[in-house]
Amino acid sequence: MEKVIKKYRLTDSEKQEEDDLRFWKSRSIKEKIDAVEELRKQYSEMRGINLNEQGLQRILTIVKLSQS
Repeated sequence: MEKVIKKYRLTDSEKQEEDDLRFWKSRSIKEKIDAVEELRKQYSEMRGINLNEQGLQRILTIVKLSQS
């Protein structure tokens, strides 16, 4: 992933948020998933969690839709 650095004034939080949204909207699904995975790895390292032992829990719930 390419690194992008922009400088903002502390009072320009709206501009920063708009630029962030524009940036992430321009990224592919794969790039977004890769970014989340990288953040998850960094968080795990920071907290001392072994990724081989700890993973994301996946839950599937089947819900019947009522007939209208």
